[in-house]
Amino acid sequence: MTSRTFAAALACAIALVPPGSAAAEAQSAAASRPLRSVKSDAPAFIHHAGPELIELVLPAGESQYERFRAAYLTPGGRLWLETVYERSRPYASYIQERIRYYGVPNELFFLPFIESEYSAKAVSRSGASGLWQFMRNSTGGYDMRMDEWIDERRDFMKSTDAALRKLRYNYERFGDWLLAIAAYNCGAGAMEKAIKAGGSHDYWLLRDRGLLPGETASYIPKFLAVVSVAMHGGRNGLVPSWTPSIDWVRVPLDRPVDISMLASLSGVPLEIMKAGNQELRFGVTPPEGRYSVKVPAGMKAGVEKTIASRDVLMNVYLHQVRSGDTVSALAKHYEVPVAMIARMNPGLDADRIRIGQSIVVPAFKEKKPYVAEAKPGDTLSFSGRYTVAKGDTLWGISLRYGVQPEVLATRNGMNLTSVLHEGLSLLVPILE
Repeated sequence: MTSRTFAAALACAIALVPPGSAAAEAQSAAASRPLRSVKSDAPAFIHHAGPELIELVLPAGESQYERFRAAYLTPGGRLWLETVYERSRPYASYIQERIRYYGVPNELFFLPFIESEYSAKAVSRSGASGLWQFMRNSTGGYDMRMDEWIDERRDFMKSTDAALRKLRYNYERFGDWLLAIAAYNCGAGAMEKAIKAGGSHDYWLLRDRGLLPGETASYIPKFLAVVSVAMHGGRNGLVPSWTPSIDWVRVPLDRPVDISMLASLSGVPLEIMKAGNQELRFGVTPPEGRYSVKVPAGMKAGVEKTIASRDVLMNVYLHQVRSGDTVSALAKHYEVPVAMIARMNPGLDADRIRIGQSIVVPAFKEKKPYVAEAKPGDTLSFSGRYTVAKGDTLWGISLRYGVQPEVLATRNGMNLTSVLHEGLSLLVPILE
């Protein structure tokens, strides 16, 4: 989110809350004690004016590092760093605490600058996702859930712990932080191979001998250049951010919750609620299993009271579109407005749904799964066979047999965009 958006959202957390609401009571309670939900100070090293706190050795004079550093010191480079700093604010307190917990260098706070620009929604061209850019095949052992409801590579807590554990493991394996960070980019196996080929544990030597992948060869100079400018931003002309960071806590749930509704009823600004729960694909917590929603600590009481009222709890269904389905029919069956279904499915065109498409449907009552009423074409007996000839299409075959193309496709486990190959045998009605 932008700095203005987040700052405005945080302001909304402190003002304009209806008297007597759960949120108002939570704020009143918070006002009587030191506020734990936010930390108004920026990370200590950002405004530090004394001796440098950098643990890693900066390669002063190294050409690639100096080019990156010069770029970050331009007006455009400084603006980019300030913007990414602002994006980091919701997560800063948690990440810094975990850095201390794992005993790793403070500089690792800046790794998401070059991995994701501190966007939990970032997805790379290769499919890596989240602040720390995990690939699907690199999450083993880190307890990250990925299914149709949730992608915990975007969970800032789980991904931060996973990334710092991986980096710590790399350091213990290679005995050098630059190699550990480089291995985070290229993989521990590739780094092992480079070390063996070069007979050295010196990152710069391996790079200069061309033993590292091209991206990894630039990765460390770029990272260290960001560190050199941003870690002491004040002395490098960066405008400091005073947007508070957040002290997050988890609130357990026993049934699904729409986080937009939870935010509205509890008084937590929606942008903050979304920032803490980016792993949710549809803005709804998973319908099965236990889940904990992340909220600012100072607003925990209000959120718990709202959840206890059960006004925000709901059933959630994942419907796969079949022939004859319409969004209005789904809305009628589950007793919710079409607009509510549309809001939970960004980009949904209610008038243009396709067979096989997945639609998330909320419901405030437990309902049986929706099945469209049978149409005349659906009652036909598909006991005949038709062998596809050159030039045939589902549309043409459906006209020949007097059946809707969607029905023909569904009965053959296909969709309307499926390609027909000559010689393929299709189930069709028997013509009288």
